[in-house]
Parts: sequence; C-alpha cells; structure tokens
Amino acid sequence: MNRPYSDALDRLTLLAASLFRVPVSFISLIDSEKQYFRARHGLNICETSRSVAFCHHTLEQDDILCVPDTHLDSRFQHNPLVLGYPHIRFYAGIPLVTPEGHRIGTVCLVDTQPRPPLNATDRRHLAAIASLVMDRMEVHRLEVLRHSSQQRLEAISSTSSDAIICTDLKQGVIFWNPAATSLFGYSAQEMTGEYVAGLVSERSQTDYRQELARMMADRSSVSQPRRIQIWGRRRNGQEFPAEVSFSGWHEDCERLVGMIIRDVTERHESEARLCELASLDMLTRLASRSAFMDQVEHLTAAGVPFTLMMADLDGFKEVNDSLGHAAGDALLCHVAEQIRLVCAQCIMAARLGGDEFVILLAESGHEAQQVAEALILAVQTPFSYQGSPVIVGASMGIACCPEHGRDASAVMSAADLALYRAKAAGKGCSVLFLPGFLEADQQRRRFEHELEMAVRQQQFVLFYQPQFDAVSGKLTGCEALLRWQHPARGLLLPGAFINILMKSSLSLTLGEWILRSALRQVVEWRQRLPTLRVSINLFPRQLDDIRLDRLLGELTANDASFVSLEVDESMLTSLVQEVPSRFSAIRQTGASFIIDHYGRTLGAINLLQYEFVTGLKIDKSLTAQLADSGRIRMMFRALAALGKSLSMTVLAEGVENGVQRDFATQAQCDTVQGNALGEPLTPEAFQALLPERAIRPHE
Repeated sequence: MNRPYSDALDRLTLLAASLFRVPVSFISLIDSEKQYFRARHGLNICETSRSVAFCHHTLEQDDILCVPDTHLDSRFQHNPLVLGYPHIRFYAGIPLVTPEGHRIGTVCLVDTQPRPPLNATDRRHLAAIASLVMDRMEVHRLEVLRHSSQQRLEAISSTSSDAIICTDLKQGVIFWNPAATSLFGYSAQEMTGEYVAGLVSERSQTDYRQELARMMADRSSVSQPRRIQIWGRRRNGQEFPAEVSFSGWHEDCERLVGMIIRDVTERHESEARLCELASLDMLTRLASRSAFMDQVEHLTAAGVPFTLMMADLDGFKEVNDSLGHAAGDALLCHVAEQIRLVCAQCIMAARLGGDEFVILLAESGHEAQQVAEALILAVQTPFSYQGSPVIVGASMGIACCPEHGRDASAVMSAADLALYRAKAAGKGCSVLFLPGFLEADQQRRRFEHELEMAVRQQQFVLFYQPQFDAVSGKLTGCEALLRWQHPARGLLLPGAFINILMKSSLSLTLGEWILRSALRQVVEWRQRLPTLRVSINLFPRQLDDIRLDRLLGELTANDASFVSLEVDESMLTSLVQEVPSRFSAIRQTGASFIIDHYGRTLGAINLLQYEFVTGLKIDKSLTAQLADSGRIRMMFRALAALGKSLSMTVLAEGVENGVQRDFATQAQCDTVQGNALGEPLTPEAFQALLPERAIRPHE
C-alpha cells in the first residue's frame, strides 16, 4: 500500500478529473485502520484514518456511492474532511473489487462545491475507469508474484489468461503457455527456438529491441521487472495493442527473459473513448470547453495570432420553457451543425456550456465579422421540431490575439465584453472588441463595488413624494423614493444606479431596508393622518422571497391595507407566470398591488385578469403629452376607463400643471402626483407638510 505511485494510476486519476471536471480525484486502498491514497490528483495528503474515510461507506455497498452535497447528508456533515481540508462538498466513489470478490479500495471524485448526482452515463464512465484501475493492479499483482517466486512459473502459466513466454536470448523461446497459443495462433512446438521479435509489429520493433538491449547491458535489470506497450502481430497478420511485462533471471550462467503479454485491445479502446469524452461536448459533438481552452493556450504560448468568436443564442430560454429541454437539446445540435457548415475552415469550434458557443479562426477581426454575420443568418434559419418551426437568434462578440489580449484568459474576456455589447445593442448582431470596452467594464465594476459598499454601509435615504386625491386635492398618501447619498458625488437619483441594482442579489437586502424604513415612518405619520397611504416600489427578487408576506405582517401589525406595492409592468409580466402563489400570499396581508408605468409598453393588458392587481399607475410619458396629442388623450382616457371598469384604483403620475390635473380628474383618475403638485421631500419636510396638505394643495 505504501509503495511509490504508479504512473499509470496517476494518469487514470488525471483522466478522471478531466472527464468529470472535478478538482480532486484519487485511487485509495484500505485496510482495517487506514485509507492510503495509491494515486491522486489535486490532493496533497497521503492517508487518512479509516474511521473518517468516505471510502469506508463506499465499500459497504455494491454500487457507486454519490453524495451531491455533504452538508445535507447526516452521515458526513460533521466529518473532519468536510469541515477541514480537503473541504469535501461533493463525493462519488466506486469500490475496487478483485476477481475473487475482495473489496480493496475505491476510485473517487471530489469537489469543493455541491454538484448534481451522477447520471447513468457518468456512472458507466466511472465504472469503466474502475475496470482500468483493476486491470493495472492485476498486472501489478502478477508482476509481484513473478518477481518473488520464479519457481511457480509453470503453475501460474497453465491457468493464466495472459500469454507467458520464456526465452533464452541466444536460443529463442524455451517456454510457451496455452494462453500464448490462443493470443498469437502458434503452438508451443512451432515457437520453440523461435524469436519473439517475429511476433512484434514493425512499428514497435525499435521499442522491443531497445528493451532487450537494456536487459542485456544492465545487470540490475535481471531482477527488476519492466513493462512496455507494443503492437503485437498474430499469425494471420492482425495487429493488436499489447502490454508486455519483462523480467529476467540467471540459470546456469545464462540470462533468461520472461514475458507476460496481455491483449489490451478493450482497454486501449476504452481509454481512447474516455479521452474522446473528455475532449468533446457529447450533445453537439463540438469540442468541449477544456479542449478548446487547451487549444487557445497552445496557440498563445506559440505566439500564433488568431480570432475568437463567442456566440450566445437569443431566445433559447423561451424554447426550453415552451417546448421542453428535449427541444432545446435538438436546437443546440442544429446550431452546432450550422457552425460546422459556415465555419468549415475554422481552427476549432466548441460549446462552452448552456447556449454559449465559441469559434477559433485564423482570419483577422474584420474578416471574422463577415463570418459572424453569415453565422447569425444561418442560426436564424427556422428549425423544425416535431413539425413546428423553432426560431432563435444569435449575438456574437469578437476578439483577436494578440491585439486584444496576449493570453487565453484575456482574449476570452475581451470576446465576452464584445458579446455583452452585442446583446445590449439589441441582439442579433456581432461586435468587434474595442479597448474602450475594457475601461467601461472596469468603471462598471468599480461602480458595482461602490454600490455594494453603499448597501452595506446604509448610504441610502428615502424621500417621500406627496399623492393627492384627483377631485378634492387632499393629501392621500406618498410614494417612498430611493436616493443614494454618495460620499463623493452627492445625492444620486435611481436612474444612476437602479439598473445595476435590479440585477444584484443586494437588491433583496436593500428592498427589505426600504420596506422597514418606509413602513416604520408611515405608521408613525398615520397617528396624525390615519388615512395616509404609502406606495413602495419592489425589486424583482423581493417577489421571489418567501418572507415578504411575513415581513409585511410584522411591520404593519398584520394590517397592510394602507400599503400599495408598485411593480413595473414588464417585471410583473415575467414574474406572474413563475411565482403566482407569492402574489396571493402577499395580497392576504391587505397590501395592494399597483402596476407601475402602465401604458409604457403594450404587453400588460393581460395582467388585469389577476385579482391581486388592485390598481394601475398611468405612465408619466402619456401624461406629459396630454396637451399636445389628441390620440394620447384618447389612450389616457381609455386606460383610466379600463381600470375603473375593473374596480381598480387609477393613479396618474407626472402631473405637472393644471391642464394635466384637470384632464386626469375628468378621466376619473383617483390619485395624482407630480413635481408641480409636490416634489419628493425628506421625512422632516413631509412631516411638516402633513397639517397643511390635508386640504387642497392650491389653497
């Protein structure tokens, strides 16, 4: 167990790590007290106690043991190998079983992050690697037996499935077992006195003769077994891969050589198949991400210029959601075929994962743009799935080496930034990287970091914009509006940061702070004006937070009837299909849902069918045009009438003058707000307003 590592076993652990894309793989042997790592990749310990070894559990079952997340498994969550180095979160292991049925160890895969369970294909591949390991160890076992007791040769050879040959270097073959006859097709009588070199393919003659010469020249080689790979040749001329283990000894002052020859055709094919799996994306048959990165690193190290095109599909998620993952897989194969057709002269094409592809070209950046445009058109070609046409688009980012980066990582990052610009430009186009993209990205990252610090250091404040009854002009409520008190740039409006914040997980933390701060303040004000309402804008992540209804109940003493939650119509359209139960639970707290920016797009009319929607706020872009466009006035009046017919509260925002206010009143809007009626105020200023603005704002 404590012998030096075998190069062959090390190669198998490296192959396993590459095939399954895990940072750690190892082959262990185990006795009653300890686990020994016979070969390992990504692990710098040699042994552990059996009492803490995952492999102890693996050996207790007949099949593969797979633990997707050790933190969720009571058997392992307190294990020192989980809590400390090597910090195991994912584990998969298969027992190593000898032909006699002895369980001697395991082949294991480990990751520091949780992973999905192994699928059926993964299990077959892991079993194949375990078989290869046992093959290697069986050969090792036979070599040890030969080395320790040459006198047992006859007994072993008569039952061995491997060809065993003994030769006198001067007289030729002196021993030939039955398995050698089965392997090569020659009888013992035919081979006696012949030389083994005649059984070796021409392409392996040099290796074979060099090994014999080494044994003749090196006296120490007589007692040291050696193993080489050659190509053998059968009687019918067929060649096959063989593993030859050499050993030597002296008899009557003559040097003899023994050979154990094993046909490793199955292993050779299995290793080739596993290497192919590690370098190919098995769905599209394009190169895998790891193989592609190896190629890029090879080109950059050699100083060979190239152009990299990164492609991302537009609309792929919708295909998966509407037609299922089988349709998505078929579509990815269709796109891969278009890449093969359009980019037939490329150096390599690969699927990075999901719906991302990358193509390596020898052409310049501008020539690559022409290829990119042709590929975009090809991808847009309708694809038929079960009789229905499926159409997606593609956006592409292009970067060149060495102009845009001198190593693989830099060029990939440049292409990714160019792809980001292509998608931001409206999708369905290609963009060549420009140096300014990097500076803009760095500025964006710095701003994101500032934003993160602002959330953690509570640099945000709330302003409150008054809302008035459209008929009486009385103060009815306020809208809580977020402001960033930036330490260097002063007070920032949401337009400067809201888009970045909407995509960040920090929005959940900040959204809770807004709710707590606004409701605490308004509850206090309602002691002076009990009819006061508050409108609060929600971030998308808040609607997916199962705590939102409980939080509303906690902050309003289980009566949130004075709270209106404003949700942008585009955001509501996407979320209502994904988490409909969340809206019902929140509505039960008494809070109302208001569709914000209603009328800015044409996609929100179907939202009015949901009972949890209790109001709509007509977008200020329509309010601003009331005096100038008769068509806008008709649209405004129609939207208000639609809301009223459904017994909804109708709000008009952006009311800046008497004409707009009068029209909103005539259109039967319930509430109006705008800077001319009342600008957003600090809490202190709004509180001072309460006694005065409980009457008409113009009085």
